[in-house]
Amino acid sequence: MKSNRTFTVLLLLGATFGCVLSENVPVFIWGKSSVSYVPALPQYATSEFAALVESQANADTFTVVFVEEQLSTEDLTQCKLNTQTCFRNLAKEERKSYLPNVQEPLAAFEDIQSVDMSDDGTLSKPIVPKGGAVVIVNLRGDDFASHDALISSLYNRLRQESKSILAIYTGKTTSFRYSTLVRHTRQAKQDTPAVEPKIITVPNEFIVAYEKFRAGDAAAANEELPEVVLDSATKNAENSSAETLQIEIKGPGGDLKLNFLLTQGSWEIVGVTYNNEAYYLRHRVHLNQYFSYHCNSLEYHTIDLRKRIVFEQIQLQPFWEWSGEEFRFGDSWDCVGFTSPGILTGLFLVTIFIIIGSYGISWMMDIRTMDRYDDPKGKTITVTAAD
Repeated sequence: MKSNRTFTVLLLLGATFGCVLSENVPVFIWGKSSVSYVPALPQYATSEFAALVESQANADTFTVVFVEEQLSTEDLTQCKLNTQTCFRNLAKEERKSYLPNVQEPLAAFEDIQSVDMSDDGTLSKPIVPKGGAVVIVNLRGDDFASHDALISSLYNRLRQESKSILAIYTGKTTSFRYSTLVRHTRQAKQDTPAVEPKIITVPNEFIVAYEKFRAGDAAAANEELPEVVLDSATKNAENSSAETLQIEIKGPGGDLKLNFLLTQGSWEIVGVTYNNEAYYLRHRVHLNQYFSYHCNSLEYHTIDLRKRIVFEQIQLQPFWEWSGEEFRFGDSWDCVGFTSPGILTGLFLVTIFIIIGSYGISWMMDIRTMDRYDDPKGKTITVTAAD
């Protein structure tokens, strides 16, 4: 039996609002001591993912796949339990690689055995590790912290029984939202019905899907802001052109106007007006023309910061062309930040070291070699200010 070794972690993260026939889900792979070169592709097809797995496995490798019913980027990056990530055991892996999307990863496996795992870790069938075999372990519920512990326990047991093992963590479908409903279910372990997104479209111009729209006092929490019903959208032709677009979304309780600008293949939000009052976003929304924008909470404030409007679980796309079939967004661009405090701290320290090193090198280069030497038997050298 080989001793414990440093295992490789391959993190393929992606979430998109896809259809049933084509689901892009995150994938987490670990268990092998060698690393395959992973190109930074925006999306991995099933065949590409199968080739990647094949490069990590051989005839003696036993593959175990842990599968959630639903898994998304928000689940992996934002799930917290007592201020710590829900995936503490998976986070302990030292080597990591990051990829955006994997399309139907389960379709990459053939001749597989399916096993169900209960909340207490009991398996519906015993698992016997064999070289070349693939076993799928179906996880129930959405308590990711509990699943993380069960995965770690089962993987450690299988690793003791098999010399070569490859473990994979993924989901069957992607969850379009990561809302407070999921967090309440995970912490309180009570079933809460999912909220269906409201979809408003302007044919061949604009599409938006969101759970709730709230407006009110900026000092109030999101749950305390009154919900406003918006039920229709139209294009204001007078304020629109080939490069600009103004969408008016109306309802019984409010009138919202969104202004978009299309320049050099990219679109951005250039103005938001609610009930004839301008609202502003703290960061710029600017992305590729064929991408949609997705955010868990999109907040706009008045210039005096006294009022705000909030879109919960929103995904929108202007300059959208309907294909005539079922509606579908373009690839989503999430509002999740990619730079952590640790990365910023490291960049700051590196900058300080570069500045100190630059000053030191410049001072060393300014040192001049002596061209005069004192003769103990001769006259003392006198150095004037001109020298």
